[in-house]
Amino acid sequence: MHLVFRCGKFHRIITTGIEIESVLFESLQAPRLMHCRFCGQDHAWEVVESLPADAALMSIRAEDFMGRSVQSETHAAQATDPGIRDLYERMAGQWYRLAIEHEAKAAALS
Repeated sequence: MHLVFRCGKFHRIITTGIEIESVLFESLQAPRLMHCRFCGQDHAWEVVESLPADAALMSIRAEDFMGRSVQSETHAAQATDPGIRDLYERMAGQWYRLAIEHEAKAAALS
């Protein structure tokens, strides 16, 4: 499964380059939103089985940070110690903010 954001207004799918199992996606703690470079709105993460041919790519740096966020969320979901879980959740949030910032910078350059 592929982690994506879907823009209904412009009928675009923004791919993150991240593959994730649907069971793992469901275990993530909180729904995440990504700011859309096409319409300016926020869209929720979702998983799709296959990517359409016209999917737009995230910047490589934002994709890397998004992957690290998902990885930290995964570790948080699997952690049994509340302190460790909190640490991973905070790390996920920081990686996610970096992904948003870098995607905005990439969109401003294009």
